[in-house]
Amino acid sequence: MKKFMKWMPISMMILGSMFMFAACSDDNEPTTPEEPGTETPGAKVSIQLGYESIEVEAAGGSAEVTYTLKNAGTNPKISGTSDQDWITDIQAADGKVTMSVAANTETADRTAKVTLTYSDDEKNAASAELTVTQGAKAEELFTITLGESGSTYLPFKITPKDASVSYFIGWRPTAEMEGFVSDEALFNSDMSIYQQYAEQSGMSLQQFLEYYGLVTTGELENACTLLSPSTDYSVYCYAIENGSLASPVSKVTGITSAPAPVDNKITITVTNTNPNAVTFDISATTPDAYVLAIFDGGYSDSEIENTLLGLDDQYLTAGSYKNMPVNGSLEENHEYAVAAIGRAGNTVTTQMFITRFTTSEAEELQMELTTLAFDGDELAAHLGDSELAGSPWVLHNVATNGMYALTLAFEKDYIDQVRAGLEAEVGPVSDEEFCYALMVSNIDNADMGSPLVYQVEEGLTLQIFSLASMDSNLQNYKTGSTIIEVSKDNYSPAEEIDKYLSSSAANTFGKKAVRLDVKTTVTSMKKVLGERRSTFPLKVSAPVKGWR
Repeated sequence: MKKFMKWMPISMMILGSMFMFAACSDDNEPTTPEEPGTETPGAKVSIQLGYESIEVEAAGGSAEVTYTLKNAGTNPKISGTSDQDWITDIQAADGKVTMSVAANTETADRTAKVTLTYSDDEKNAASAELTVTQGAKAEELFTITLGESGSTYLPFKITPKDASVSYFIGWRPTAEMEGFVSDEALFNSDMSIYQQYAEQSGMSLQQFLEYYGLVTTGELENACTLLSPSTDYSVYCYAIENGSLASPVSKVTGITSAPAPVDNKITITVTNTNPNAVTFDISATTPDAYVLAIFDGGYSDSEIENTLLGLDDQYLTAGSYKNMPVNGSLEENHEYAVAAIGRAGNTVTTQMFITRFTTSEAEELQMELTTLAFDGDELAAHLGDSELAGSPWVLHNVATNGMYALTLAFEKDYIDQVRAGLEAEVGPVSDEEFCYALMVSNIDNADMGSPLVYQVEEGLTLQIFSLASMDSNLQNYKTGSTIIEVSKDNYSPAEEIDKYLSSSAANTFGKKAVRLDVKTTVTSMKKVLGERRSTFPLKVSAPVKGWR
């Protein structure tokens, strides 16, 4: 992996400056200033530079070099000029010349001549030249092109030179981007929140980014959305390898257009009227931003439209969605309206789109857990699969009318350690609280669906936790667990498995009990439990934030 040096401020040049200085004198050493009082009377004034040439990194910034005056007159002054406009603000005082160097955006080195000119009250004159060579910008690993912008979006296309490289995409106002002094500073800012989440999940940063789709590979066409109108933005990307920055940042800038009417047609279709798990699909024909909310059905269209126009930006969204959940439960057998209207800043950009619906009778979430242990040899003979022989198997079945079922299996001694560690920090927790926190904090390790069949060892005791939910945001859910000792006394007849296995049961076999670091698990559960107790139900990121 290519490594990149993190440059230090000039004040730390002794330890390693951000600029590498190369001496061009014959002995490759800076000249030594003369001691005061050793000037030769009547001799010509001269400027002696510590180095005749310096090298500067492509990133630019401040550069400096020392100087000594010989045979200086009264009230000496030094001014500086450059033959290239990428060097500015040349200052000389107290034996030091400083200058500002712009970043080199080209893929070739460049050179400038800085001329220092001396003057004094006796009208003596002298000059010296400094050669400044700036390194080339590193070769871009990505090509970013922007399409025609809208008032709230910028389309982009990213083409990596290596299609296998994993990379992260971001965008910020250009004024904000200019505040980052280095690529590393931008990377650290982007990754700080993901690093926290990764640690809470017991994952490495790279694992977390890949698991949640925060990095991608290959060519990508998409759009930056929910932008401010008439604003300059930077769209950027960089490679990430093993959780570290693995390339220079590639970026382009573009400006969103002024607010104007757009031809964005928004279709809202309610897909589930269960008041405890209402969901709907949204189809938008352009990436333009729109305000979205759900209202009591007693409001008229004009009242809803007036309210939409006054909602703050947390109600803004863009694009299309499938099975978007409402953030909370609704009343049963009651009329509601889901409405959207295009908006860019404070300017309305589309007509209002509205869908009215009536919720059904509330369907209570049901969940029944069944856990059975089987002798592997008997199971192999019954199912005609010799690979099942030799070790016991445990079947876990979740019967539910919910849309989702998640399951985690643990050795009982491990769970006892986790619970003891958690309660030592937060006090007693109920079985329901413990199961919820365990499932949510380890959701990336959970198995979905039912039944599940675990390969285990004789003599183990397992505790298997399940969570069923009506919706993907866990607004309406149930939790539970079962405990089973894997011993011959507890084996069920092999024929019992037929009640639970479908004709396509291959993927249900071979599951393993989970064993994670106890301390990490406790830390993650503590955070989830704290959020749940203070902001129940679980906060979600769905564009619908609430209703009137």
